[in-house]
Amino acid sequence: MSQSHKPALIGIGPLAGLGAFCFWGISGAYFHAVGFAGAMEILSHRIVWSVVLTLVLIFALGRKASLLQLLGSARTIGVLCMTGLLIAGNWLIYIWSVNHGHAIEASLGYYIMPLIMLVLGRIFLKETLNRVQVLSVIIVSLGVLNLLAFFGTVPWIALGLAFLFGFYGLLRKMVPADPIAGLFVECLALLPIALIYLGWLESRDELVFLQTSTANQAMLIGLGAMTTIPLVLFAFAARNMKFGALGLMQYINPTLQLCVAVLLFGEPFTQAHLITYIFVWCGLALFTWDNLRTSRAARANS
Repeated sequence: MSQSHKPALIGIGPLAGLGAFCFWGISGAYFHAVGFAGAMEILSHRIVWSVVLTLVLIFALGRKASLLQLLGSARTIGVLCMTGLLIAGNWLIYIWSVNHGHAIEASLGYYIMPLIMLVLGRIFLKETLNRVQVLSVIIVSLGVLNLLAFFGTVPWIALGLAFLFGFYGLLRKMVPADPIAGLFVECLALLPIALIYLGWLESRDELVFLQTSTANQAMLIGLGAMTTIPLVLFAFAARNMKFGALGLMQYINPTLQLCVAVLLFGEPFTQAHLITYIFVWCGLALFTWDNLRTSRAARANS
């Protein structure tokens, strides 16, 4: 019976992965659509409604045991509180960037993220880098320096998104948490801050949620689904397809972000951006080629 279902899973796994990365890639359009609320209010609603939806999913998908296991460890709770702060910072920067004309730079952050994580792994986990990986990091760094030279400012949005998520991934390696249960604990730790902020806005008669239309309220509530649905799809894909193939799919996200920024938001894609992205794409192509080469060599020797 299990064998008869295996081909279906192999087919559904890549579809789930594709769905997750496409969801993340076009999410900027959704955050832009709810831009009638400020970035901090959007973030607060994202936290509140993510807590509600992830709790529903935990019980619906039978993840209660995973949640209780996480809550039984003070160390795990402490780590998830820290990762919650990191991912909230990442979310806030991204929400702000797509509503203030910096969606192109945000997409750059997600392009360079794999290499930032590579560098963090070398620094904090003492993971070794081969010559090709070092060359990839240098090429991408030249692209970032090109933006610095052209605009005269550090691309802090791109670097902030990449480093916050990089440290998030680094700490997440310390706790083998179920993705949905882990997200629930992270958002639960942030819930008091979010509720206090929303209450403060209401006390000043500035809470947009209570002053806008029912349709807009529904969109703010939908921020919970925008957070949890791609995570569920990604978790399913990770269990039902090769990790290397899943890794290649991650570039769908920033590519769609870039398309949304240029085609939907109308942000100018300058010559400086083009030169930077050529450096980044070349570095990532080299990095991806090295990963594929290493994986094939490992399979051949096994």
